Amino acid sequence: MQYPLLGIRRKQSLGSLNHYLIGFIFVIGAVILRLIITSQTTATAPFITFFPATALAALIGGLGPGLMVAAFGGILASVYFFPHPIAEFVTEDWVLLIFYLMTEIVICLVIDAMHSANNRYLMLIEEIESSNEPNSSQLKPDFSTPTTGKQ
Repeated sequence: MQYPLLGIRRKQSLGSLNHYLIGFIFVIGAVILRLIITSQTTATAPFITFFPATALAALIGGLGPGLMVAAFGGILASVYFFPHPIAEFVTEDWVLLIFYLMTEIVICLVIDAMHSANNRYLMLIEEIESSNEPNSSQLKPDFSTPTTGKQ
């Protein structure tokens, strides 16, 4: 897969084992970054570092790795960063978790749509290149011989 604006061609298909491992690394990085933020401030947004981790995982690995990062992010944030223990979830905690998951699903679906559009673009380019139509240089008029207009 090639991204025309970035000039990147993928050699692996989306959702391979390597992409899931990269997503897992993003989850661990998001947890570590969140622990650093928590130790330095009184920030209470439990999911703040998981949004970019999910977006990057979906961008690099596709829909599956993105959703995996979103799910693990929700679980880990619920266990470690929520104000109430998981056994004592209150309505506010459930609302936060559901809103987080819905937002992450939308992010993953939008990025997946981008991947699909890119695939359609590449297939169209390959179809155009493989067709037997004359290229643009053959369509240019030949101005090497002057014409007078009178015949």
